[in-house]
Amino acid sequence: MALSSRGWAPFLRHRLQKPLPGHEAHRRMMPRYEGLERPLHPPEGCRTAAVLVAFAAESAAPHCILTLRSSQLAFHRNEWSFPGGMLHAGESPPEAALREAAEEIGLRPENVEVLGTATPLYVPASDTGIVPVIAAFTQQEPLQANPAEVEEILLLSLDWLRQLERITATWHRNGHTVVVPLWHIHPRVPLWGATAMILSELLWLYEEFLSGEDATPSGGAP
Repeated sequence: MALSSRGWAPFLRHRLQKPLPGHEAHRRMMPRYEGLERPLHPPEGCRTAAVLVAFAAESAAPHCILTLRSSQLAFHRNEWSFPGGMLHAGESPPEAALREAAEEIGLRPENVEVLGTATPLYVPASDTGIVPVIAAFTQQEPLQANPAEVEEILLLSLDWLRQLERITATWHRNGHTVVVPLWHIHPRVPLWGATAMILSELLWLYEEFLSGEDATPSGGAP
């Protein structure tokens, strides 16, 4: 069942003001390092970044923008992400997310409506707390990848993703064994990590949207 994304944006605008599934949803796609406990809450003093989870306002069903990070980048190269980056001094998360989206993919801020924020999560490898800024965009002209940062742009269907099989892989990274939940959304590059965790919460909300019910666990996000 697919519903118009025109109903999805008003739903999100209202729903993001209420308690969210938060880390209950994040854990579904959280990589697990053998012998290490991953903190979910951004600790005090960590760096802060924002990402823009932008849904196409006029599509027949919800689609959001993903970017494949350039192989030339120092960190998280060849990984799926949302447009985003570190906050500059005095910036709010929405301001940073909009600025980065304009720089990375040519999405103009005037074509974006910020709907709210989802649950922040922590990336220990870079000591960064990430704030997902949820938005709808109406830009008609094609998005343009900045080749210094972005190799590919993908519009990801939530209807397709919710039906896609979740795979669990075992990797060896930096001397640790890691159990990684992932989705194969691309011939070469799977979707995993922080981006998958953010999408896991949005899929939870999408199930609520489709059912017309509030499926948030008691207490909401910790």
